[in-house]
Amino acid sequence: MLTWGFLLLVGGLIASLGFFFSEMSDVFAVIGNGGFGHYVEVFFDPEKLTTQKVIFVIVSVLAIVGLVLYIIGRIQNKKNGAEKNTIVPSKVSKYLRDTKGEFKKIVWPNFPTVVKNTGVVLAMCAVTALIICLADAGLSEIIALLLGE
Repeated sequence: MLTWGFLLLVGGLIASLGFFFSEMSDVFAVIGNGGFGHYVEVFFDPEKLTTQKVIFVIVSVLAIVGLVLYIIGRIQNKKNGAEKNTIVPSKVSKYLRDTKGEFKKIVWPNFPTVVKNTGVVLAMCAVTALIICLADAGLSEIIALLLGE
């Protein structure tokens, strides 16, 4: 419950902020006329209801549900003594540690290898483009013959 609450809370906050500020096409004019409160009033105007605004409300509710689940999970873990007093759940921090460990295993190629591989990719792109052009020209000629042009 703690992990799901944390993920819903963080994801919901990020998404709701994104949707809220995506409607900022005329926000500077609106804020200049009446401040940020006026922008909120215009954003939630029922006459100008859009799909993005509905999704914003849904994502905001998910963020609130995530906050409630997170708080309940923290209380349960505190009662059980299952987790130390950390903000980030142990599963999430373990995932981040494991990801960092996997990044350390990456072997980056040196510059001559990158140049060689880039040349191979560009050559294959040129060959593929040539094949497509020849096929297009051939099929165009066949269609022209069939149509009698």
